[in-house]
Amino acid sequence: MMSKNKTFIVKGQCTALMLLLVTCHVQADSIFQTGAYQKEGRQAEKEITAAKEIEKIDVIGKQPPNLLRKAFYRHEDNFFDLYNELVDENQFRMDCEMRLRHLQSKVKYRACIPRYVGIENAKELEDAALRSGRLSASSILNATPDKAALRLTYAKKKKEMATKMAELINSHPELAKRYTQYVEAKTKFEDAKNR
Repeated sequence: MMSKNKTFIVKGQCTALMLLLVTCHVQADSIFQTGAYQKEGRQAEKEITAAKEIEKIDVIGKQPPNLLRKAFYRHEDNFFDLYNELVDENQFRMDCEMRLRHLQSKVKYRACIPRYVGIENAKELEDAALRSGRLSASSILNATPDKAALRLTYAKKKKEMATKMAELINSHPELAKRYTQYVEAKTKFEDAKNR
């Protein structure tokens, strides 16, 4: 029973919930002399908050691997374009391109190769031709490079390039942002490819 000296201001509000569950909520703003009605108001607020949390729906979708691959290549190009602008040594610039798997195939794959690979290959072929005693176009084409020496050179250059790249990423916020996008896109693509 309500006493005569209590005043109520009542507002009605209906909220439809998922699973065809309908709850009617009456929010009362009142001035009470006892704490019992205030407790009921707090309980109603908790129920409203819980009802609003229930209404949240998360939709998770999967992107096809070909779209993830294109996004990965785009972010890779964006990162290496800016990296190539910022790096001061030509040998540490990166070239990304589609290459044939082998000479008799039409199947291509994407490769990003530092320029020092081509530079060091040319040097080693020239050195191999000199070791044979002749320096001519045919001797360079027929020369056999020292693969062990190339591997050592590549390892050394790779460490130098990694150091240079880390310095650039740490000192240029835009490059760091593009690097993060590149790594995220690469991870998503590789995860989709390995499913």
